Amino acid sequence: MHVKKLICAVLLFSGISIAGNVSGQDAGKARNYLYEEYRQKGGDAAFKDIIQWREQRYKSVTEKIAALPAASKAILLKEADKGLSFDWPSLPATLYLQYRDNGNRVNFENAQFERRKVLAALVAGELVDGKGKYMPQIVNGLWLILEESTWVLPAHIGAQKAGSGLPDPAEPVVDLFAGETAATLSWAQFLLHDQLDKFSPIVNKRITYELQHRIVEPYLERTDFWWMGWGGRAVNNWNIWINTNVLQTALLGINETDIRNKVIEKTIRSADNFVNGYPDDGGCDEGPTYWGHAGGKLIEFIDLLNSASAHRLSWSNNELIHRIGAYIYKMHVDSSRFVNFADASASTIPPSHTVYLYGTAFHDPLLINFAAYLSRLENPDSNRVKTPSLAFFVYNVEYRSALLSAKAAAPYTAENWLPDLQVLSLRSEAGVSKGLFFAAQGGHNAESHNHNDVGNFVLYMDGKPAIIDVGVGTYTKQTFSADRYKLWFMQSQWHNCPTINGVQQQDGRKFQATAVEYSHNKLSMDIAAAYPEAAMVQSWKRTFTFNPAKTSLQLSEVYQLKEWKEPFLLHFMTCLPAGTGTPGRIVLKGGTADLLLTYDPSLFEVVTEQQEIKDSRLSPVWGDHVTRISLKARSQALTGKHSVAFVMRRK
Repeated sequence: MHVKKLICAVLLFSGISIAGNVSGQDAGKARNYLYEEYRQKGGDAAFKDIIQWREQRYKSVTEKIAALPAASKAILLKEADKGLSFDWPSLPATLYLQYRDNGNRVNFENAQFERRKVLAALVAGELVDGKGKYMPQIVNGLWLILEESTWVLPAHIGAQKAGSGLPDPAEPVVDLFAGETAATLSWAQFLLHDQLDKFSPIVNKRITYELQHRIVEPYLERTDFWWMGWGGRAVNNWNIWINTNVLQTALLGINETDIRNKVIEKTIRSADNFVNGYPDDGGCDEGPTYWGHAGGKLIEFIDLLNSASAHRLSWSNNELIHRIGAYIYKMHVDSSRFVNFADASASTIPPSHTVYLYGTAFHDPLLINFAAYLSRLENPDSNRVKTPSLAFFVYNVEYRSALLSAKAAAPYTAENWLPDLQVLSLRSEAGVSKGLFFAAQGGHNAESHNHNDVGNFVLYMDGKPAIIDVGVGTYTKQTFSADRYKLWFMQSQWHNCPTINGVQQQDGRKFQATAVEYSHNKLSMDIAAAYPEAAMVQSWKRTFTFNPAKTSLQLSEVYQLKEWKEPFLLHFMTCLPAGTGTPGRIVLKGGTADLLLTYDPSLFEVVTEQQEIKDSRLSPVWGDHVTRISLKARSQALTGKHSVAFVMRRK
């Protein structure tokens, strides 16, 4: 993976919650599934065989690396050879301070992530070659990382008492990428411990010291990091992502039994706060892209506990956790296209090993086959073993053979209704990507990584986008600030939602869909409460009726206003050319089919507007612009009803 793509991928998962703007799952039930299993199976005693587990894990990983095809080894060695001449980038204070001074987070992250990516490639090369060729450069990379003033990103350092700016050495903070770095160092030490000792015993000593000082001590001493879940604030992917990396650090590298057991127990207790916040339907309000570091990290966490306890701990009968895994295929459209409400991207590939782990844990062939599908999609060259991070390299090695031997198939399920998340996906024909795909949401405007998009929907034809959710642009300081909703792609007017009396939806938990009902391809909701009082809307019932046989969708609305101020607008976002020459008809021209929109021209006039896209995260998905089609109401009536039909027509 090119480092620029790696940065985009990692940035995608790095959003912190801002109270009042972006919150995690709603406060959940105290299920405590993780801790109850831990307690019932003996607590600390379940992990009495860690030394044997380490030996087995080391043997498994190194044997699978040795068994890789010659072509795979050659690719890994070629990447490692590039790393031999790598000029490790500097991380000066002024680079760190760019986030504070001008909001730029990419420049520092670019350099920091590149260090870790090259280190992963070098370690992989040494594990393949085994002759010490790469050890000097590996130690260079490790030493530089160990000497970094902090492993915390500039965007996250504000958690320290000194606030945003340079890191305070007296207050180690644990964020997403301190956790990621800890896992990277732990795997490097675990896999190359003896080679590092031979180079210099100080390297292993320094790794152990820095992990203890920067991760283990603050993790055990503090309960006030918001992501731990004990401060009364809802958590999101931060919780399980960090806890999984801390657990890896403990299992791989902490040799003091008492300290290791304390870390294991605390990660379990904290991770329960993540699971407790999940709705019963297993839906991820952060979207499919974040699922990889939410539900995806949960199964890594559970798999680590299962294997390190010699399978004493098991959650294979837990239906909620199974549903958390199944969510990912329920939101799949086709290829790399997923339903992308909130900050999720319209094009993403979830980590295949996480889907596979769900499949094997729950003996679910749909998930196993989907994992193989994703693996081939992400890596068409079966000889290539990717090293986006050291931990992912290990997973890619361990599950390579299983994923290659499994049948690659996407479930393409026809109907998926998540009543708690209030997200629906339907397709006109089960088992195939062809035809019309529809997804819509109710929900509220305080979801994790929220956009103001209650009542939003998307349509795909033969797996290709037609009516779209644009997604989110490159993360900056503004993205997770009080000015979040000044960004155009966060606003309801740039989603498939109405603007009422000139007023858009507002962020906050009380701005929500009400009276949400789904039955037999019909989804209805009242979205009036998603708008502030200034919209002067009493009710706005929005009903979607999907007709699989006719590959059509009808949007019907019945509304009541308290006062008329200006014409309401029905917005529809598209990436396709729009023909609006005939009153009552709009034609969106796709590749294999067109989407025909019909409306009553006596009720509406059509207004179209192109939105230029220069953002480096959005332009690869949509090109240089998207189009907003707005139906502008002609009537000034306080009550009314109307409908818009969407019909897929093959060419």
